[in-house]
Amino acid sequence: MVPSNITGMVPRRVLIPLAGVLVIAVVLTALLQGATKTSTKPVIVSGISQWGALARQLAAPDATVVALLSDPNADPHDHEATVSDAENVANASIVIVNGAGYDTWLSQLVSARSSKVTTIDMARIMGVANGQNPHIFYNPLAAIRFVKTLTAMLEAHAGYPGVAARSSTLLAQLDLIQRQMVLIRQSCAGVHVAATEDVTTYLLSDAGLDIVTPESLRLAIGNSVDPSVQELATALNQLRRHPAFLIDNIQTATPLTNEMVAQAGASHVPVIKVTETMVGTSYPKWLGEVIAKIKTDLIKQGCLT
Repeated sequence: MVPSNITGMVPRRVLIPLAGVLVIAVVLTALLQGATKTSTKPVIVSGISQWGALARQLAAPDATVVALLSDPNADPHDHEATVSDAENVANASIVIVNGAGYDTWLSQLVSARSSKVTTIDMARIMGVANGQNPHIFYNPLAAIRFVKTLTAMLEAHAGYPGVAARSSTLLAQLDLIQRQMVLIRQSCAGVHVAATEDVTTYLLSDAGLDIVTPESLRLAIGNSVDPSVQELATALNQLRRHPAFLIDNIQTATPLTNEMVAQAGASHVPVIKVTETMVGTSYPKWLGEVIAKIKTDLIKQGCLT
C-alpha cells in the first residue's frame, strides 16, 4: 500500500481478512452470550502496551488491565485479531483504541460485540485522522489527555477508591516529561535530526527538533514501501551532514533502514534505537529513557548543558 499523501500514514493492514472477521465475530457473539468471567474485577482492554500501561497504573488493583500487543519483537502493523483478542474484548468494561488505522482489527472486534462497550479512541481525542501519523503514544501531551480521560471515567463509577491519588502521581510524572520537552525546545529548537520512519515524530516535533530525513521516505518505510532512489540518496546525504542523531525503529528494521544505520555509523552520527511496542511496565520510565538518550546527544551538540 502506498501513502495517500505525504502528511500522514496509511495503515499497512486496515482490514482483517473476511474469513477471520466472520469466525471471530461468531466466537465473540458466543462469548458474550454464554461465557462466564473468571474474575469479578472490571476488565480494561488496550490494543497496545502504552495505553495499557497507563491504564494499569491508574486502575490497578481495582481492575484487570490487558494489553493485546506486548511483543517488542513483532511488527504491530501486521497483527491480525485472534480468538484470545476476541475473548478479552468480550469481557471488557472499557476498550482503549489507539485509532488512526493503527489497530483497526480492535475497532472491528468492538463493532462485532452484540452489546455496546465504553471505548476510548485516542486518535479521535487528539484529532488525528486515518491516514495521518498514528504513533500518538510517543506524544506526552496525548498521554496526559489519556490519563485525564480515563480518570474521569473511573471516578464516575464506584469501585476505584485510589484512582484520584494514582492519577495525581501519574500526571506529575508526565508533567515532568513535558517540561523536559519545553526545555529542549527552548534550547535546541531547529537542531537537525534524522529518523528511519515516523514512529517518534510527535516527540521530536514537540521538542522543536527539525527532522531532515525526507518525509516521503519516512512514510514509505512506515508503510513497507520502497522509497525512490532519489529519496534514499537524500536521506544518506543528510546523514553525512552530521545531524544530532538518527532515530531507528528496530522493531520494523529492513535492509534499507539498516543501510541508513550503517551510514550513520560511518558518519559518526549517534543512533537512538527505539521500539513501537513499549518495553517494561511504566510508561513514564519507558518514554523518559528515550528522552534521556535524546538529551545526551543534544548535549554533545552544545545546545543543552
